[in-house]
Amino acid sequence: MKKIVSVTVLISLFFWAPVLWALDRADRISGWGKTYKLSTLNKSEVKNLKGERLGQIEDFVMDLQNGRIAWVIFSHEAIAGMGEKVKIIPYEFLSFDETGKNFILDVSKEDLTSLMEVRNLQGERLGEIADLVIDSQGRVPFVILSHGGKTVVIPYSALSIERNYFVLDASEEKLASAPAVGEKEESIDQAKAAEVYRYFGQAPYWLEEF
Repeated sequence: MKKIVSVTVLISLFFWAPVLWALDRADRISGWGKTYKLSTLNKSEVKNLKGERLGQIEDFVMDLQNGRIAWVIFSHEAIAGMGEKVKIIPYEFLSFDETGKNFILDVSKEDLTSLMEVRNLQGERLGEIADLVIDSQGRVPFVILSHGGKTVVIPYSALSIERNYFVLDASEEKLASAPAVGEKEESIDQAKAAEVYRYFGQAPYWLEEF
């Protein structure tokens, strides 16, 4: 396995988003869809199901391996209109309104703060994704979960997407006992990566026997 390094989400991804090899998305889209030049969709409005404006698309992050859009860079007003915030969210959270030529995100203005939230199977909040971990081949093997005042490294493959949040099959006790990875560590070595994967019931994809 190549060296794995942590990157800061949001602003840093905004600058090199066009060359990021993002996630291995499920091949769930079939058939022919209407085509658009990507340059014409930058600055597209994002609205919710009520038609309220939530913000706009700032950039797209492409998965070069699969030829799909994996993430979008999305800006929206902060609470009470105080400044602007930028988020990176999975493209799967969005749908495209061909009539209005805008994107739809099924959240209220108040729920924008919950994007990148992680919940367990019972719907209880576990924390939120504070950072991504990429390897030198452009994969995203881990996310950094902010949980109870500390951070926990989670295999991205252990997460599933449910509407506008992520789901992790783990209890509070399991997270508390998860393999420790130092917050100041710049890289996760192969042995530690395999330990984390197995702890969360995931097969280390870089090992030939799996």
